[in-house]
Amino acid sequence: MLEPQLTLQKIIDLFSKIITTPNILTEVNSLTNQLGEPDRSKCFTLFSQIISEINEFFLPSQNIVQNNGFVKFGLTDCGIVEISKNQYLVLTDDFKLFNYLQSLEIDVINFNHLRDYLWK
Repeated sequence: MLEPQLTLQKIIDLFSKIITTPNILTEVNSLTNQLGEPDRSKCFTLFSQIISEINEFFLPSQNIVQNNGFVKFGLTDCGIVEISKNQYLVLTDDFKLFNYLQSLEIDVINFNHLRDYLWK
């Protein structure tokens, strides 16, 4: 396992509940499809295992686009905002999303900050 995967696994193991949205899963799917074989197939095998263990929350896109940040941040990020406010800690490696969530006082951790801390 590579360092980022080890770090992510350490973090995930600390929580009893992991949530996601259909939009996040679609983005992971699209990124995985960009990989060459055999990595693509290995990732999809792992992806299918992870999906069976997490909680998926759906918000209609019509609701998400009402978020004030939609034009700047888009559907996936604004869906994260709407799902997480006042109830969930967000883990992201997206600095722009990290800053946006902090500005909204939503609990957020930047994965890259943890990587730096855990692997010193």
